[in-house]
Amino acid sequence: MKKILAIAAVSIASMGLFPASVQAQDLEGFKEISVQKDFAGNAFTFFTKAPILASGDKQSCNAMTIGWGSLGNYLGYQRPTVSVYVAPGRYTYEFMERYPRFTVMEFDDPRIAKYMGSHSGRNVDKAKALNLHIAYTSHGTPYFKEAKSVIECEVMTAFHQTEKDFRSDSPKKFYKNFAAGVHTVYIGEVIGAWRKDQSC
Repeated sequence: MKKILAIAAVSIASMGLFPASVQAQDLEGFKEISVQKDFAGNAFTFFTKAPILASGDKQSCNAMTIGWGSLGNYLGYQRPTVSVYVAPGRYTYEFMERYPRFTVMEFDDPRIAKYMGSHSGRNVDKAKALNLHIAYTSHGTPYFKEAKSVIECEVMTAFHQTEKDFRSDSPKKFYKNFAAGVHTVYIGEVIGAWRKDQSC
């Protein structure tokens, strides 16, 4: 019996994107997608489009523009991941350290990324300023209803880089005068992904 259940669990997980234990639920106005089957973007240019990172819960959350990251997998092919980089000087860093999950979102309007990247949540309600509406996944992770795609991740591990970790001159030169500090790398397992349902 245990063998049958194990085979069933593996089969369910392999059909889609999510581990059998964390099946995602639909978001209003979005369609669930599998990042391993339905994601058509270029992993090498995805972050050049300045997606938005959000972390927190229903009581408190923050979002910021990110320009660095990577898409791939970690600890096995069936564990798709999104890695993001957040400097300790950023307000969002406090949320990434405190909460277990985050979302990465794409928007069509470039003004959103520009504003999110030039204002701090410490000083202004960025969602209100941009007329964005916060919603939450079934896990309580924040996202914006106006996004065209949402990827929800659960942090698997985080690497708090230091200058001792640098192996080439590139990071040494970059961080020499970077006031926000050396970025922490967060590797998040994808537990949900949705694209805007154009029929809505």
